[in-house]
Amino acid sequence: MRKLYFDIDGTLLVLDTGLPKPALARGRLERAIREARIDELVCVGNFVEVIRTLRTVRPEYDGLAAIFALCRGVFLDETWFRRLTRLILDPWLRAAEVDLEADWWYMDDQAERYFFNAGRAELMRQHLGERILQPSPSGDGTDVLEWLQVVASRSAP
Repeated sequence: MRKLYFDIDGTLLVLDTGLPKPALARGRLERAIREARIDELVCVGNFVEVIRTLRTVRPEYDGLAAIFALCRGVFLDETWFRRLTRLILDPWLRAAEVDLEADWWYMDDQAERYFFNAGRAELMRQHLGERILQPSPSGDGTDVLEWLQVVASRSAP
């Protein structure tokens, strides 16, 4: 199973504006993910903690709808998004939850911080630029699309 762990702010959205990175807007990120043959999306963003908090008072709160809306058009097909996406259990320990038995891929502008926090700094060093992308938080998203093209070109282990 090919899993893509993804952050939102600084990875899909420009950090200081909250707007979609231009290269990823209008569904371009979704197309690239589909071309990379991703079977599962795992949202690791800090907003997951907000969702978990809201669910303590409103269990029916639709966290996937909130994430879809927050991503502001980098995903267009909500049915597809809901079918593939799950939320990380603890966004503060997000790198600890990466399933190393799967064909895993990880993109997060703060990847180094979270892999270090999870005691997986060596894993970060081994896979940075390959399985792990630490995109520019203020970039236009081209780095994300180029990396996903590489993911698409790789066959499953």
